[in-house]
Amino acid sequence: MGSSIVHFGENTRDIAFAINHNHRDYQERVRQLGLTAEKKWDCFEKAREGMETSGLYPNYKVVKEMPASVFGDRFGYEIQDSIYDCMTDFYAGKIGENDVKDYLEECCVSMRIYRTQQCQTSGYNVTDNQQIVGQVYEVFAKMNAIAARNANYNEGLAENQAYGGRKDDWVYYNSDYYYQCEETKELLRQAAGYVTDQWEIPAIDPEEIEKNTTLTLDGKLDFNSCWNWEFRNQVARGSMEDESVDPPKDFKFFYKQNSFDGILWISMNGDRKEIDVPFSISHTGSLKGQIYRVYDLLDDDFKTEGDNQKYNRFLRGLTVFMRQYALGSGINDIFGNHVPQLE
Repeated sequence: MGSSIVHFGENTRDIAFAINHNHRDYQERVRQLGLTAEKKWDCFEKAREGMETSGLYPNYKVVKEMPASVFGDRFGYEIQDSIYDCMTDFYAGKIGENDVKDYLEECCVSMRIYRTQQCQTSGYNVTDNQQIVGQVYEVFAKMNAIAARNANYNEGLAENQAYGGRKDDWVYYNSDYYYQCEETKELLRQAAGYVTDQWEIPAIDPEEIEKNTTLTLDGKLDFNSCWNWEFRNQVARGSMEDESVDPPKDFKFFYKQNSFDGILWISMNGDRKEIDVPFSISHTGSLKGQIYRVYDLLDDDFKTEGDNQKYNRFLRGLTVFMRQYALGSGINDIFGNHVPQLE
């Protein structure tokens, strides 16, 4: 596939190259951009209202309003795609934390330049610049959660291959991705804070952005809600009652439905248990026997061993069920926190 570089004028050819989402080496991308973030910030901070801004903003005047979303046009779509690629490469181990931070900063600068060239802002308006940083952070946080969810899914898909059969009747959770997602979100917050410091504008409020985000069709900006969307709403085989509960560290579990029974294994702190899930179908219309809490399937020794017991709340809120249960209860059409009907 050839390059799909979008041109927005002579002064943005380097930016367009930087956001080409078919070019996935982010270190090389930043290097070839030619201008470091600091040099760009120098250009912004040394140029003041009323001063000549040729080379960066040649004779631009604000004649339009800032859009509600800076990602709502072709340029924004290209950057959004590139952010997804960036976070996917990060979870695949192809790039590191500094590459992610650098790219968030580059996206903020590129978006600031482009919006100014579109005559939607002066480049120095505090509110506009806060909007740019906040919305760039929001998209990075969303793509972080999606990339973590996808990495978890791909790992589970590989596990499922050992069991054969269908490819869409299993559930997998690896808490490493939950904690990596949380740590990376903090990294993104720091990167956004670095940008607002350099631009000398008030800091954004990441918690408010996460709380009020509209990017919720497939989960919010966290791993657990994206996981719930994947395995409750799409696969319809597993669910988490409370998405805010931290999982055990070094925790994995895999469940697969085989016709009218199921197999499940759980691993915590290196201790692995394999369990047969004794599903049954009632002829009275009851849903009992079609859904189980993971906690109830574990033996008492495993529940109380070492640090395991402090994670019982998480295990009690984790359920696995048959496809028939999802159809009968409608759980796959419910989003967010939900306590399922067990009978």
